[in-house]
Amino acid sequence: MRNWLKSVGIVVALGGASVAAIAQGNNNAVLLQGPATAIYESDVLNDAKRMPEEMRSSFLAKPESVAQMVEALYVRRAIAETARSSGLADQPEIAAAIKIATDKILSDAYLQKFNAEHKPDNKLAEAQAKAAYAAKKETFKAPEQVHIAHILVMNQEDDAAAKAKAEKLLAEAQAGADFAQLAKDNSSDASSAVKGGDLGLVSHGRMVPEFEAAAFALEKPNQLSPVIKSQFGYHIIKLFEKKPARTMSFEEVRPELEKQYVQQSLQTARQGEVERVLKAASWNRANMEAFSARFADKK
Repeated sequence: MRNWLKSVGIVVALGGASVAAIAQGNNNAVLLQGPATAIYESDVLNDAKRMPEEMRSSFLAKPESVAQMVEALYVRRAIAETARSSGLADQPEIAAAIKIATDKILSDAYLQKFNAEHKPDNKLAEAQAKAAYAAKKETFKAPEQVHIAHILVMNQEDDAAAKAKAEKLLAEAQAGADFAQLAKDNSSDASSAVKGGDLGLVSHGRMVPEFEAAAFALEKPNQLSPVIKSQFGYHIIKLFEKKPARTMSFEEVRPELEKQYVQQSLQTARQGEVERVLKAASWNRANMEAFSARFADKK
């Protein structure tokens, strides 16, 4: 603890400008400097890893968003420094919690490194995937599917009006109006309306019976269904493509088979590492039983 406090004193003595210069020299610039601590670029980058990767860059590109994160990090770090200075870190319960948190961070980092070192070679993964496919090719079945779009008109209160609107939209589509635009402007299904009504590939059992029957009755690309009523309202369905049931090709299933092989290989390697670690340890059963006994009367 004394060594840590001594290092803090040196940082304070150096002053804000010196600390910033040191950080910049390491390509790790100071973003917010306080009297005894600071927040660096690396702090923000590490904290940002909690976000989904696809959101990270857009968040970090906004100075106001980064400022909020930096402020929150600084307040937490400054309070933590105060807690250390007051001796809280030396309290047994707090010290134990810090050790457990540190263990988790370090063990997670080690396992990430372990996985990278034990990940199977791409060629081996491909060969194993090919072998798995050849051994059970008949099990890789794709069911009959239709690629469809739809327009939904909900019958909230006036059923006749909803049906009449759907019939009008169908007539417009049959006359050559852009189906996607009609869906965007009129469909009550907001999630598909933004995509021009596109529902993607759909297989049996995923839709209400009336809708499913109408969708799979369509045969030719761009064919339109009549107005169909379901529990949700009135639908117009457009067929893009119909795919019969078939055996999927190796290339279709290759990514998943390779992923499964890599995961299984890593799991086996990790289990071996766990067994290696545990082999060097020994249980103290008497202490275990004594520990549990202290809680027996509190159940």
